[in-house]
Amino acid sequence: MKKLTHTTLSIFILFFSLISCNDLDKTPEDKINHEVYEMRVYHTYDGRFDDILSRFENHTTKLFEKHGITNVGYWTTLKKDSASFADKFLIQNDRKKALVYIVSFKDMDSRNESWENFVNDPEWIRVYEESRVAGPIVEEIEQIFLNPTVFSNLK
Repeated sequence: MKKLTHTTLSIFILFFSLISCNDLDKTPEDKINHEVYEMRVYHTYDGRFDDILSRFENHTTKLFEKHGITNVGYWTTLKKDSASFADKFLIQNDRKKALVYIVSFKDMDSRNESWENFVNDPEWIRVYEESRVAGPIVEEIEQIFLNPTVFSNLK
């Protein structure tokens, strides 16, 4: 086994002590990933739910990526008569289906810039208008911003 020199050993100790000290100085808030996750819920007008799914599948998700919006996941709600292990349903929607999705950004400034670029994209404006020829699709949008915790798989 090769013997460590005094200099090598000193550098090794200094390196690991800096890592440890930096980690010890951090509060739980400092350790949180400051990436922004945005969850949105789209409630549609009667008879327009398939239209929102089609618009997202064929256009919106691709335009999101074009403008730096990372598609994390998309879901539709399931009907349930009572909340289980919770006080209430987050999404009531009068038992109609809703589109729920999560997108992410490196930070809030990036999020704001990406959304601004997206809503002003000529292709989005065209797709949006074409999809509304038979009337508006989305009746209401809910949103919440989320940051992963230090114990999240998303950290």
